[in-house]
Amino acid sequence: MLKQIWNKVSYNGLGTVKNSIELQSLLITNRILAISLVLCSVIGVLLGLRQWNYEPVLVLSFSLLFLFLMVLMHLQYFNTVRLTLCTIIPLLVVGMSIVSKIIPDEEVTDSEYFDYRYVLIAASIIPPLVFGFSRKWFLFIGILPFLFAFVFFDWFHNILNVGYYQIDHSLPSYQISQWIATIMFLVILTGVLVLRRTSDTILNMNSILIRNLNEANNQLEVQRTKIEKANARISYQNEELNRINGQLVNKVSVTNSQLEESNTELVKHNNELQQFSYTISHNLRGPVASILGLINLIKAHDPEQSETLVHLHKAAKSLDETITDLGRIIDIRNDIFKIRQQIHLHELIDEILLTFKKDIEQRNALIECNIDSKTVYNVKPMLSSILYNLISNALKYSDDSKNPLIQINCSERDGEFLLEVRDNGIGIDLTAYGHDLFKLYKRFHYHIEGKGLGLYLIKLQVEALGGNIEVDSKPSQYTSFVIRLPKASNLEHQVLFDESFAEIFFDAPRNMLGIRWKRQISSSEFRLVMARSQEFMKGYNALHWYIDTRNRGTLPTDDQDWLFNDLLPGIFKLGLKRLVIIHAEDVDSLSYNFYRNRLDVFSNQDVEVYFAQSPDEALSWYQERKVVNH
Repeated sequence: MLKQIWNKVSYNGLGTVKNSIELQSLLITNRILAISLVLCSVIGVLLGLRQWNYEPVLVLSFSLLFLFLMVLMHLQYFNTVRLTLCTIIPLLVVGMSIVSKIIPDEEVTDSEYFDYRYVLIAASIIPPLVFGFSRKWFLFIGILPFLFAFVFFDWFHNILNVGYYQIDHSLPSYQISQWIATIMFLVILTGVLVLRRTSDTILNMNSILIRNLNEANNQLEVQRTKIEKANARISYQNEELNRINGQLVNKVSVTNSQLEESNTELVKHNNELQQFSYTISHNLRGPVASILGLINLIKAHDPEQSETLVHLHKAAKSLDETITDLGRIIDIRNDIFKIRQQIHLHELIDEILLTFKKDIEQRNALIECNIDSKTVYNVKPMLSSILYNLISNALKYSDDSKNPLIQINCSERDGEFLLEVRDNGIGIDLTAYGHDLFKLYKRFHYHIEGKGLGLYLIKLQVEALGGNIEVDSKPSQYTSFVIRLPKASNLEHQVLFDESFAEIFFDAPRNMLGIRWKRQISSSEFRLVMARSQEFMKGYNALHWYIDTRNRGTLPTDDQDWLFNDLLPGIFKLGLKRLVIIHAEDVDSLSYNFYRNRLDVFSNQDVEVYFAQSPDEALSWYQERKVVNH
């Protein structure tokens, strides 16, 4: 109850005040008025009960004045009330001091001249409390009554004949006490002013912080509202996405099923098409060869038909070459050429030039070879075909007015193999025909026989090897084809055959064919792998053979006889130089000696045989033998 009354009195008339510093000053003013009202009422009553004279009347009249000021505060006459308060308090103190000394029959002591001064000093804090530094002029005017009352305290008493020395007081230190009181007054007033200035600064900073905080809170509230709206939209969109996603999943499932069916059908048709293409390109060569043979027989027995047979022979030979080229294209598209092997460029170029020996001599052609890189690792059939077709074109499209000059340049640069074939022939008009240069069945010199397959086949093979081809030409001057092929990698383990029971691989740097058995095998699996190895050895001209038998298991007697009597003699005739066999560490000495004795039969065929217990031992032996033989 008292707390509610106190709060109501404290905020009397302050409902519309917003400034925090001003609100604090007015709050203090209300509380000073209330305290002054209560004190004056209590003191007046107590004085009246002791003795009714001028003193209680004066005090009670001031309590009525404080009550009036509280009414004015309620009416929001804030500055008037505060200035009045700063005026009446020093007047009240000085007035009570004078009245207490003019009451008859009352003894006036020395302390009464100091007590009221101390009250005045204490009351001097009221102006800084009710006026902040935001109202400097009002603060200055509010301090003046206190300063005036303190300075003229003795003067007012002397006028009314109640001065200190007028009432027969003779304390010699009275003047000194006055100066001490004055200094105390100034010190306390200054301290309160400094404190009020500091308080106003802090309140101002707090106000700024609170304002900024409120603005930040308002912004956060706005952002929170936006986020809530955005979340609502996202939630709705998620629901829509989930619904659409469900529909898409169903559609994708149906589409995948359709694609799987279509893919299965496509694979089936593609296999059939490949088989058909293979049949057309390979099986037709038999009848064409027979036609060529029959033509040669007819020519021998019926010379009169020789001219007709010449044309027929030329047509059949052209058909045979076309079928051969088409077969190569089909082989490339079926990706049957993958294995890189070591190619000796001088030997390869010499072999190709040997096939053109007659044309070179007839045309009196000059061949210049500039080979910086003697060996290269690549697909030999493809590289041979590329060189063959480029040299063939250089001879075929030579300029009859001058001797053909064909330059073959091979080098390695920036991790690439560069091959250039340049001639001084009739050239190609790249402006007119450049966009059709590598297309199938495109020809540009109709006075020279051709099928339009050569350049198409070259580009197909170059791209199959991961390279690119560029052409530069000027009619009647020259033609230059530059081919760039990437440097081959992973040459040591090129898989030729891979099944659950065995793997066959080719090691190009060592020119070695390898077999690695994965588990115990059956007779049919053993004979299949060994037969395929013989085919690969012949196809890639492998001179070394590496067989890891650790997981193979024991061979039946029939398979052993087949191996030593039928297969190995044929393989050794292919030019095999070294055979290394890796056997299990726990193989019994009887089995080891058996194989050793059987293989010693072939030692007179210049084949080195070695038994190792690990791949590292096998490869170390191979490297040692290679160094010794060199």
